Amino acid sequence: MFKRLDPRDINVTPFKAYKEFTVTNTDSGSGVYGFRAISSSAHNFNPDTAPKTTFDSASFYQMPSWFMINQMYYRDTQNNFNNFGQNNGKQYRLLQPSASIISVSKDLYGERIKPKSVTLTDDSGASTLTIKDDGNGNLYDNAFSSSFAQFASGGFADSDIAKSTGSFVGNVFYEQGVLVFTNTGSRFIDIGTKTGTDGYSLKYKSQVTIREHSYTCVIGEGEMNTTNNISVTKERSGSISVSGSQSWRMFPPGHATAKSGSYNHYYQAANEYNNFVTHSAFQPYITKVGLYNDFNELIAIGQLSHPVKNERELALAINVRFDV
Repeated sequence: MFKRLDPRDINVTPFKAYKEFTVTNTDSGSGVYGFRAISSSAHNFNPDTAPKTTFDSASFYQMPSWFMINQMYYRDTQNNFNNFGQNNGKQYRLLQPSASIISVSKDLYGERIKPKSVTLTDDSGASTLTIKDDGNGNLYDNAFSSSFAQFASGGFADSDIAKSTGSFVGNVFYEQGVLVFTNTGSRFIDIGTKTGTDGYSLKYKSQVTIREHSYTCVIGEGEMNTTNNISVTKERSGSISVSGSQSWRMFPPGHATAKSGSYNHYYQAANEYNNFVTHSAFQPYITKVGLYNDFNELIAIGQLSHPVKNERELALAINVRFDV
């Protein structure tokens, strides 16, 4: 029994879902990469001798990496609309001749890294650093958060540049999963590039859009008061071999003569129904709702928590919901 859904009974609602991840330098090569980027002349660049950071699955050359981030994020700091990343005027960008980069695979952050969810713990220096993001794409040293707050509140004015020293560390580009550490002070020079006890731990939240599909299946008065369930037919015939120690549970009481071995029982709907089905008062119970596409292909099944009686005098609405 099929009934076409009214388009007004179909609703798709998107919502954001977040999942927290924690990755470390030991994950390098499996979706997380920490490496250096240094500006130098591209003249006579030789990939065999050029400085690079190598992982099991990839290598990152220092010079091309610097030109890559400069081209993408820092080339025109006067007009951020010419660059990737935040364009709300609240992100401070200043690329030095050297930088450190941590790149996270898209498989590990989805659509983007959730703003204000980044915490990096780094042991590359003499003391453990805790680096956080401010939600606008800026990375700062949590030990000097008040200095950074003053620097940000002043619109990152050049006259307040001293306030950024020791507090502003770099940028995070949420949509690309890239953290760039541009502060070249001795406190941050090796951030994100060391291993072992001098490595790092990065915690953040990924963001993915989930779409909730809602289908309201309306059964009008007197509709669908029949059934194709095989249990309402009078006779069954044919044979099929079913094996397995628990296969006896598939058959009605009395049809499974033993609880092991093979069984020869086959049930096929007959043309004649039991009398109680043809009675005018017959009202079946609904246990499942199937959703089909335009090619009559079953794409989803809604399982009711308990059977619902389809009363002839009443309309019934069943809401099927699932997330994609």
